[in-house]
Amino acid sequence: MNFCLLLLSVLLSFVLFFLTSVKCGLYSKIRISFIYSLVANATAVFIYNEVFSYFDALNSTSAFVFWLGDIVLLLALASYWKSVGKVDFSNLSDIIDVVRLKGISRSNKIILIAAFLFFILPLSFLAVYSPPNNFDAHSYHLNRILYWINNGNLDHFPTVHIQQLYLNVFAEYIVLDTVLLSGSDYFAGLVQFCSFLGSLAAISLLAKRFGLKQEGQLLAVIILLTLPIGIFESTSAQVDYVACFFFITFVYFGFELLERKSWLTLLVMLLSLSFGGFTKYTVFIFALPFTVYFALRILLQYGFLYGVKVLILALVLLVLTFTPFFYRNYQLFGSVMSPPEDSTFFAEKIPVDKHSVLFALSGIIKNVGLHLGLPNTSFNAFLSSKINNFHQAIGVEIDDLALRLDPFSVRYSVHEDMVPNTIHIWLMLLATIPLLFFKGTRNIKWFWLFSVLGFVLFCSLLKFQLWSTRTHMPFFAMGAVLIAYVYSKVLNWNTGYLIFPLMLVSTLFVFGNPNKALLPVGYFSKKILGHIPVAFCVTDSLQSKKYEKDLGAYYDFPGKDNCHPLKQLPGYKERVKIFNILEKEGYYDDDKSATVFGTTRTKAYFLSHLDDYYAFEPLLEHITGDNKNIGVMFKKDGFYNYWAAVDIKLKNPGQMRYIRYLKDFTALKNGQNDFCYDYILCDDASLLKKFVPENNIAEIHNTSVFYLVKLKNRSCERLLY
Repeated sequence: MNFCLLLLSVLLSFVLFFLTSVKCGLYSKIRISFIYSLVANATAVFIYNEVFSYFDALNSTSAFVFWLGDIVLLLALASYWKSVGKVDFSNLSDIIDVVRLKGISRSNKIILIAAFLFFILPLSFLAVYSPPNNFDAHSYHLNRILYWINNGNLDHFPTVHIQQLYLNVFAEYIVLDTVLLSGSDYFAGLVQFCSFLGSLAAISLLAKRFGLKQEGQLLAVIILLTLPIGIFESTSAQVDYVACFFFITFVYFGFELLERKSWLTLLVMLLSLSFGGFTKYTVFIFALPFTVYFALRILLQYGFLYGVKVLILALVLLVLTFTPFFYRNYQLFGSVMSPPEDSTFFAEKIPVDKHSVLFALSGIIKNVGLHLGLPNTSFNAFLSSKINNFHQAIGVEIDDLALRLDPFSVRYSVHEDMVPNTIHIWLMLLATIPLLFFKGTRNIKWFWLFSVLGFVLFCSLLKFQLWSTRTHMPFFAMGAVLIAYVYSKVLNWNTGYLIFPLMLVSTLFVFGNPNKALLPVGYFSKKILGHIPVAFCVTDSLQSKKYEKDLGAYYDFPGKDNCHPLKQLPGYKERVKIFNILEKEGYYDDDKSATVFGTTRTKAYFLSHLDDYYAFEPLLEHITGDNKNIGVMFKKDGFYNYWAAVDIKLKNPGQMRYIRYLKDFTALKNGQNDFCYDYILCDDASLLKKFVPENNIAEIHNTSVFYLVKLKNRSCERLLY
């Protein structure tokens, strides 16, 4: 399989770095070499994608040739270094000692084996076996990859979901290469999973940098390993763990550079910063305090001339990384980062519109509040009211549109985008207290100050959003070092007393991710807690009458848009009674069967938005024939999951592309490409009436949401507005 070339490249890079990297302990060398290999292959991905995109040659053939050439180059380099005595392959036998966990205490071996069996192994399985089914991944992360492959380049293209164009792209660059080499999305989740492993390696090295021994380093690893949002992100096709990995490596190699001057260390440090920011701009925000610190220390420690060289190299790497992408943005939007507010392309403004100390305090409280929710509605309502009272006391409107994109609320949502890190935030807050009073902890105090400043900048500069728990991952990664340092070095407590409870609780997230559950943990948790919906929607009139008869005492019927809200939150016994009624009516059937083993791959793509599956699945039977293209007429949405469903059904599926979009896109090279289609998939009947001639309609099928039109004759027309 061609995809193995990518894995082989990582493996060969690792071996070469392991045999030639700086002298250090065996376990440190393993971790550093793994990080080097990930950064080196990320660099190769960037070079391939940008160079071959320039020639409109992004395709499976060029990807195969490039990565085969990469393997040949690495083998040639290994052969040459062996001939001149630079490497000794007999040293690879040392890796056997790592596999045997030689030198690791018995208790730590048990922890590592448990972590492998109950975290690493099942998550690696999910990263490959479960299809990418995150809503954002479908809306733009994977949708843009379909276009890049169809166009053969990375240039902007016509779309109604503008975030597919201007949001940062580097994680998708890596996913693109996995798709080109494998011909499928089966390995898309491995990008975040490998970033997850790289982050564990980097965080343990960072803990070692602050003087933590074996137990302390392992504790830092377990704290990051058990982070709920990190567990969910580690198998998704999103980008946040990729960004987190590059941030951690930037911080680690920054401190490493201050310890020992090295051009390789400097290069990896700056590449990590560039690629991290190219993955997600928020990395630059979290990294800013560390960047200032590193810059000052480099000037004081190594002199002005070296500092200038570092600055020049940093600017060169940033320019090389961002220039092609910024040029694409400027070409379409007249702005290098995002569409201006007065542009027809404008979609959203993420930076806050006003600044002050009180506004910043509001942002901090609300962002921390994202992690304080519990699976208890009354507690969350109580905490929300207290935070609202606090805002009233300081004279800041809690839902000021200048400061937020989403209304604030404290809640506990086991969702791949926004699960809170409740235990970890409390551990971080509690660890901060003793740190303030103990002497001899100056280095870690500065480290934690820079970490907190990064979080404060994030909360002060960006509008509040409910899904920001995953964007906070760099802060929680630094928090893992803080907790491990205070717990094992300052307080000198037995690390097992913290590790085992964390692992026990967090296995629920490993096996019960609603998007890709190994066990129906969500269903059992709801049953035990008596968790009932605060509102539920029913479109079938007969079923609605049945629900009204059984649940009319608890829910308001009829509700707006067929959604019936809870009259008031009942006590536990009443909730259990309501749960049993809903269960009997089949309300929780999807929760019971929604495991990766009990769900078809087609349905699995839709597990984060099942309503779309039920609206689209009946139309699949009407899409027949090889290489039949589908024109998409959506108001604003991605279509990757619909294309994936068609791809499963047909041996040779055609392409999907938007055929309704702003006329401004016609100025683009990719906006002038021919695209003719045999079907139209639409979410608005009025659009069809305006656009499709009746004499060219062979069949039309519809569900509650979608319309599928089969054309008599292939059309190449567009609906421009």
